[in-house]
Amino acid sequence: MTRLILTPAALLLPATAMAHSGDHSQSAPTHMLSEPDHLAGLALVVALGLAVWLWHRRRS
Repeated sequence: MTRLILTPAALLLPATAMAHSGDHSQSAPTHMLSEPDHLAGLALVVALGLAVWLWHRRRS
């Protein structure tokens, strides 16, 4: 089960990490919510966290 969840996530994370180039040092926190590529990365992290939490909850 862990391999089933972590393998797709590991393959997708490099693509979201290189979302777009540019200087983000002066970006506001709302920048993450206004760019679709950042939203996709955020959604992936939230979905992965939720999947792991549910998996651990079912096992205990």
